[in-house]
Amino acid sequence: MAAGESKRFNGCKQLANLHGKPLIQHVLDKSARLSAARCIVVTGRWHEALDRARTEGTIPACDLIFNPEWIRGLGNSISFGVTQLADQCDGILILLADQVEIDASELQALIDKLGNHQIACAKYNGTRGVPALFCKELFPELLLMKGERGAKALLTNAQLDVVELEMPSAAIDIDTRSQLDAVNQKGPRFA
Repeated sequence: MAAGESKRFNGCKQLANLHGKPLIQHVLDKSARLSAARCIVVTGRWHEALDRARTEGTIPACDLIFNPEWIRGLGNSISFGVTQLADQCDGILILLADQVEIDASELQALIDKLGNHQIACAKYNGTRGVPALFCKELFPELLLMKGERGAKALLTNAQLDVVELEMPSAAIDIDTRSQLDAVNQKGPRFA
């Protein structure tokens, strides 16, 4: 997911420099190592900048899908992404472009953990969150997502079969330029 306005960042954080390459490239590189069939990036406010960066080779070739209603929030962008993929896959992994500390092996462990469960999600800071993998039977629920909350309600729904994977690295995301500077100063966690 890379559709937000990045208000707190005050600019296109997806293309901000993190350890010598655009922030979004870190997540794209890790996603490329997974056993998943396809990776798409749902864009919004910064679609033109991301598309230009892709065309110029600043970020790797990837499927950018523009959500014209990105302003309606993360839930709307999730729903939009599911409409683009629902008939092509058996599960959907939702990952945020600014969760740069997550390693590909953690994402693969999440995929492996799903098994016969409905959802496999990260657990950090005592709560469930993204990245989260949803099985096909929950696509209709994802299509109903609206607003800013995203899929959190599904992750905490006691009637659903949710399995957790401890993933402290998922707690680290980049929302401000000072957070980006702090992560850049401490160096990359994963190569």
